[in-house]
Amino acid sequence: MSKSGLDVRRGSAAQSMLVSSTSIRRALGRFTPVALLLATWLTDSHAQVLAAGAPPDAAQPGAAEARRVERTPAELTAIARLLAGIDPQSGGADLQAIALTDSWKSHRKASRYGDRQLQERLQRMDHWQHATLPPARAGTALVYPFSGPDFVNAFALFPDYQTYVFFSLEPPGDIPALSAMDEHQRSELFSDLRGALNDLVALNFFITPNMQENLHTEALQGIVPVLLAQMGLLGLTVHSVEPFDPWPASALRATAGKPSEASNAAKEAKPALPLSAVRIEFDDHARKRRTLLYLSLDVSDSQLRFYPEFVPWLRSFEQPTVLLKSASYLLHGSNFQKVRGVLRERARLIVQDDTGMPYRLLRADGFQISLYGQYEKPVKLFENRYQKDLDDAFGSAGNPDPVPFPFGYNWRKEGRSGVIVALRPGAA
Repeated sequence: MSKSGLDVRRGSAAQSMLVSSTSIRRALGRFTPVALLLATWLTDSHAQVLAAGAPPDAAQPGAAEARRVERTPAELTAIARLLAGIDPQSGGADLQAIALTDSWKSHRKASRYGDRQLQERLQRMDHWQHATLPPARAGTALVYPFSGPDFVNAFALFPDYQTYVFFSLEPPGDIPALSAMDEHQRSELFSDLRGALNDLVALNFFITPNMQENLHTEALQGIVPVLLAQMGLLGLTVHSVEPFDPWPASALRATAGKPSEASNAAKEAKPALPLSAVRIEFDDHARKRRTLLYLSLDVSDSQLRFYPEFVPWLRSFEQPTVLLKSASYLLHGSNFQKVRGVLRERARLIVQDDTGMPYRLLRADGFQISLYGQYEKPVKLFENRYQKDLDDAFGSAGNPDPVPFPFGYNWRKEGRSGVIVALRPGAA
C-alpha cells in the first residue's frame, strides 16, 4: 500500500472564513509562497471552481471525438503513456505516429527530469509502506476525500486495493483525442499537462489555485488526462474510462411516491456544483484488475442536501482505508460533519497528516495510533489549527528518523514531515 500526495483542497469551509481577501494577503505578505497560495485558495478559488464545474461552451480540441470513440485497452494505455512522455509501445498506427511528432518529442524531453524525481520518491514511499502499513484486505476500498487528481500518491502508499474512491471539486473532463488534434493543439495540451503536474512533482501536492488555472484551459479541461498521465508513468494498463452514476435510478425508485430530499431541495435551488463522475478500470503490475471511482462533488454539509444518496453510498464501503493529506483542516470545522461522521464510523485504517482528522477524535474513537516523523505547527494561514495534544504526542514518541518523503505543508522546513497511522482495534 503506498501513496502520498498533498492537495490544497477546498470546500464550502471557505465560506465560513470571515476575513477579507485583502487582509489575509497583507497578513501573509511576509510569509512563504505556499502560504500565499493557500490564502488565495481560501479567499478566491472556491467560488471560481464551483462556477467552473460545468463544462465550458468551448470544448477541448477533440473532446467530442473522444466521447464518440470507444478505445481498446491497448489504445487507452498508449494514450496514458504518451501523456506521461513515455513511448506508447502499443495502440494503433495513429497513436504510434504521435510519438514521431515534434510536439511529443519536446514533451518527452521536458518531462524526463520530473519523471525521474517522482520515480525516486515513489521508491522511498514503497519501501516505507511495506515496512509500516498493514496489508490490504481482499476487496477493501481506499477512500481519499478532497483528493483532486492525486492518484500517484494513493497508489504508491496503497497499491493493493481493489477500489479507489476519490472525491473533490475538480471536473472529470474527457480522454484527449490526440489523433484528432493538430500539432499546435497537442503542444498546448502537453504544456498544460506538465503545468498541472508541476506542483505534484515539486511539492507532492496539488495547489488549488494552480489547478483552477491549469485544468480549465482551452487544451486541458478536467482531471482525466492528469490521472491517465500518472497511470502511464506508473506503468499500469488502462482498460476503460467511462462516466458512471454512483447511485443508479433503481435506488431512487425505492422511494417512489415520496418526494426525495433531493427533489424538494431542487425546487428551492440547484447545487453549486452538479455531480459528475468517472470510473477508470486498470490493471496493476500483477495484472490484477483495479477500479478508480472519481466523483466531482461538493461534499460540504450544506451542498449534500442536494445529494442525500452520497452518505449511504460512502457508508457502503465496509471498513475502508482512508487517506487524508494536505486537506486544509476541512474536517476540523463544522462544514463537513457528515463526511467526518462516516469516516469515524467506518474506517478501519486512517493514514493522514495533521490536516486530516483531529487527533483528539482519533483518540476518542479508540484508534491505535502510531506517529512517524516530526510534528510542525501549521503554516501561518492555519495557525488556529495547532493541536497541542498532537504536538505532545509526537514529542513523547521521540522519532529520530524522518519520513523519507514529503507529506504535509511543512515538509520543506528542514525536510520535516509527520505521518499519523490510526488503526481501529481488532482490525489488523
